[in-house]
Amino acid sequence: LAAEVLENVTALIGRLILEFLQRLGEYGGEDSRGSLPIVLILEEAQNYIREHQNSDDESISLEVFERIAREGRKYGLGLVVSSQRPSELSRTVLSQCSSFIVHRLQNPEDLRYFKDIVPSIYSGLLDQLPALAPQTALILGECVRAPSLVRICDANPLPRSRDPKFYKYWVSDQRP
Repeated sequence: LAAEVLENVTALIGRLILEFLQRLGEYGGEDSRGSLPIVLILEEAQNYIREHQNSDDESISLEVFERIAREGRKYGLGLVVSSQRPSELSRTVLSQCSSFIVHRLQNPEDLRYFKDIVPSIYSGLLDQLPALAPQTALILGECVRAPSLVRICDANPLPRSRDPKFYKYWVSDQRP
């Protein structure tokens, strides 16, 4: 979607799904509430749930997804939040997260922010985040019995998102 409509369209989709599940629970009988579990995945979540920078910031998608984070579970609606910049995300949404899969974080602001939202019992493990190898993640929270360091499998098919080899190009005699 174009950046100009991204917030509005995603907010509309999120709100429609939440309201559908709410009505299903209200009118579908006693056993229907939560009977149709749905998970919304917010890839590049900073585009939908960016923390307010000032009081004039208004974001319809932030409002909708904060509501889903607070109320969605009782209707069977969950969120998966993915971002490379956790410090830019809504504290309200992240405070509702019960599990985390964290890859290497090197930005001091992101590290500090993440340490603030995760229980202090994990502080020793979180100190390792800047040194994690590629395809390695720390998993913690309700989804595991104990914090785990895991290797993420190769994607198949591989995405076309390799890091550019700037230095190799700069020192090469070949030019496009």
